[in-house]
Amino acid sequence: MAEPFFNYVITIHNKEELIHDVLVSVLLCCGPQSKIFAVLDGCTDDTEAILDEFIQKYQGVPLVKLYAPDVHEILSINTGLRAASQEGDGYNIILQDDVILADLNLEAKIKQLYEWGKGTLGFVSFRMGANFAPDARSSAVSTPIIKLIENAYGHGLPDAEILLPGRFAYRTVPVKSPVCVPTKIVREVGFMNENLAPYMHDDTDLAIRTTIAGYANGVFALRYYSEVKWGGTRTNPHSELPKMAIRNMNRIREQYGPDLQRIAQSVQRDDVVAFPDMCSDDLDHQAILQYEKTRGLSSQRYASVSNKIRTGLRRILPELSKAKQ
Repeated sequence: MAEPFFNYVITIHNKEELIHDVLVSVLLCCGPQSKIFAVLDGCTDDTEAILDEFIQKYQGVPLVKLYAPDVHEILSINTGLRAASQEGDGYNIILQDDVILADLNLEAKIKQLYEWGKGTLGFVSFRMGANFAPDARSSAVSTPIIKLIENAYGHGLPDAEILLPGRFAYRTVPVKSPVCVPTKIVREVGFMNENLAPYMHDDTDLAIRTTIAGYANGVFALRYYSEVKWGGTRTNPHSELPKMAIRNMNRIREQYGPDLQRIAQSVQRDDVVAFPDMCSDDLDHQAILQYEKTRGLSSQRYASVSNKIRTGLRRILPELSKAKQ
């Protein structure tokens, strides 16, 4: 039986100061069946030149450049998914340009998670997720969710339960990014809903479709870094974002009304499963320390993380380059 493959879809908009670390982190996670699809979404800085340098230097992992005309996240993700193979047994790891993966065993852990799920798992976030509120169909709020849970390596949201490394939490609505969408899910339920473009609630829509198809979604805590200030939408949200959230949630209510009500009131789970070989007191301690730093020292976080990553990469990348030749 062939080993499952991994497609890494990275949506990028003017991140020349960060994209080097993002790409290196993905390369260090890649196995022999991995490909990287970098979607340049209206980039006007030197991001493409950095990508070209990586393509020339690290030829062992296919890195494909794709272009999108500044169409924002939903259409950019679909550009990557359509370019990547969705046939056979594989996984799409979708991440934005402000995510640095930091778990070198990511692929092995993802395979173990889905093997454990025995075909029942659908859409999984490494960041956070939630369940629908019981009145999600009738409510007027733009994000009708409860039981929010967040990876300890996330942004330290004050109202979220903390999920420590090596644990999987069932939640109906996984939230990007990074996320994993198996190729089987794409074949069965389709791509991101472009009717919701340019952004907001595309992950909600996909979560509903996977749940209707009989899959369970959730959050899987793997280590990554993503400073709040790296994301443009988080630090400088578009003035139309609140209206877009309400518009798209109402579209979802109209399209999936009875199913949304059934899901919100009867089929959701919120239990947490620990994988013993992925858990340890030391890993928990590191994650809790990172969580505390995120909550209290957010402005200093990038400098310390970036220095540690770059120090490690200076040792590893020359060996990686030789191995890939």
